[in-house]
Amino acid sequence: MNQLLFREKLTPPFWAWIAVAGFCLILAVSISAIFGNLVATMVFFLLLLLFMLMSWKLSPVIKVDEQYLYANRAKLPLKIITKATPLNARETTKIRGVEADPRCFSATSPLINTAIRIDFKDKDDPHSYWLISTRKALELSKVLSTKA
Repeated sequence: MNQLLFREKLTPPFWAWIAVAGFCLILAVSISAIFGNLVATMVFFLLLLLFMLMSWKLSPVIKVDEQYLYANRAKLPLKIITKATPLNARETTKIRGVEADPRCFSATSPLINTAIRIDFKDKDDPHSYWLISTRKALELSKVLSTKA
């Protein structure tokens, strides 16, 4: 097994948890009108737990070991990476929107506003570059630059 050089689990941000809790609360209040407060409280906590487990389980993971960059189940050999560019929120919005390339491999999340663009040379790969959401763009860029 190769040594892990970088790992990040892209869980939802804090504001998303507040939105989920609000949604569960609205459902619980609706249920309390029919079934009472005890059932509503149980439903609230069960829904909250369910959403938390689902978001944890379904959150993508970015990993870098000594040979590959992994974005969920996709992997890119480090030896073909030519450039790793960290993008701020404004640049990420631009590259996802008006400057989007339909040939790029995109592993992005609408809940995370920073990303990294990874350029590589592989004549057999149909993708022009990889675009990956990350909260640690500078750190990931440094890891990829030293290993590429």
